[in-house]
Amino acid sequence: MMFRRSRALALLGVLASVQASFAAQAAPLSAARFQPGHYAVDTVQTRVHFQAKSLFGAYRGDFVEPMGAVAIDPQRGDHAAIDIRFPIGKLTTGDASTDSMLKGSSFFDMDHYPDVRFVASDAAIGNGDTLRIDGKLTMHGQTRPIAIAARLAGISPDPATGRPRLHFTGQANVRRSQFGMGFGRPFVSNRVYLDIDATFTQD
Repeated sequence: MMFRRSRALALLGVLASVQASFAAQAAPLSAARFQPGHYAVDTVQTRVHFQAKSLFGAYRGDFVEPMGAVAIDPQRGDHAAIDIRFPIGKLTTGDASTDSMLKGSSFFDMDHYPDVRFVASDAAIGNGDTLRIDGKLTMHGQTRPIAIAARLAGISPDPATGRPRLHFTGQANVRRSQFGMGFGRPFVSNRVYLDIDATFTQD
């Protein structure tokens, strides 16, 4: 009798372990991955590298020192609102004359349109490490939809505060003529490729 009871208890223990395993697999990955709340963009670590081909090689540069944040929904931890602005005044190619041309009226027209802005009101961020983030890009006073092929590169504690830091990378491309910047075609490509490296730290 004691032997049967021991076997029954052992079987119940195995079943409980299996059920717990299935429950862990069924739990949303985002629930364990992201803490909800407001994450400010790291202005030093975040940049967008751009490249446009031309007959004379390529134009390359970086948008740097952004402002903005990611807000992870406390009710749906796999969704977030994103709002980031890159000041055109900080755009850099490493060449002062090229910087001046790109910031001038023929391209970004910095005096009238001082920022490039990306907004995603309901971005799905919990579908694995590879993400598609759909949002809107505003550049040169024009707003157009854009899709970013993003990847979660890592989550780590901030060295100073211990709060979570989210690191994402991504790629996208745009046709600059859709934003009213067709100057230089066809000698300079209409297609501009973007490589994104972004870090956010929870407030």
